Amino acid sequence: MHAPWLGRIVFGLMAAFSSAIACADDYSFAASPAVADSALDEVRGGFEVPANLRASMTLERTAYLNGELVASLSVKVPDIGNITTREATALADAAGMLLIQNGPDNAFNVADLGPASTVIQNTLNDQHLLTLTTISVDVNTLGAFREMNFQDGLRDSLVMPGAR
Repeated sequence: MHAPWLGRIVFGLMAAFSSAIACADDYSFAASPAVADSALDEVRGGFEVPANLRASMTLERTAYLNGELVASLSVKVPDIGNITTREATALADAAGMLLIQNGPDNAFNVADLGPASTVIQNTLNDQHLLTLTTISVDVNTLGAFREMNFQDGLRDSLVMPGAR
């Protein structure tokens, strides 16, 4: 099914991304004075979530060795628009490093890992290793997307009736 609004969103994101890259490569601001924190406080953003929009997220990372669960990290943020410090900390912890070592003589320098890294070291033969990272995001906007698709379809049929 063709969704014309999806193309507009992707095009807008590509345009914004290419503008950001162009600005990042522009060194004309290097000699400019820094903006005062008080001025930045007026324009700083974040996510502005409409009152009727509710989004939740669950992050779960699991590792299995020969069918047995050996590691599990999970966090649920019930309302992303009103995330608490405790939930944000739990999310950062769940997205942290996961290191699993199976068998003798495994060695790894943890300092070599980046955020959200998963490392499995195995020195044994015939082992079944499995890791899963599941991110579930739920939003209450299905009705709005259906309405938008309906409106796009209606507009397309009215604007170009002979094109089909």
